[in-house]
Amino acid sequence: MAIDNARISIILNATSPTGASGVPGTWTALSNGAMKVKLTSTTSTNASSGTELTGTGYTANGTALGAAVTASSGGSNVTLPAAALTWTNGSGGAWSIVSFELLDAANARSWWGNFTGAPVSVANGNSFQVAIGGITLSLT
Repeated sequence: MAIDNARISIILNATSPTGASGVPGTWTALSNGAMKVKLTSTTSTNASSGTELTGTGYTANGTALGAAVTASSGGSNVTLPAAALTWTNGSGGAWSIVSFELLDAANARSWWGNFTGAPVSVANGNSFQVAIGGITLSLT
């Protein structure tokens, strides 16, 4: 079986922050607030979330996103964030970042991914940034 590109776009836009102010573009059940990015210190899997990063400079329960850079339109990708996301480690020790998770307004996980080269070590006083367009969600 295969899935039509138009249906892929609907799924991507409904489960990612493609609408105004970072809310999902077409799924009103989730449109009650902005989606968020959560960083984890252990590997995220299909079955479970990773352990959320902790420490000074990190926002517990994720950092709110603005709208996606590119909503899906007849294709299989959504690119986010529209503005760079930056966390500065002030916790006194190194952060070890393994995964990111995209959460809806109710903190339910929609998407997840492990960073290339994980774990990413961020020394105390240094920053970790996800660049504009640095995350691509895709279905094929």
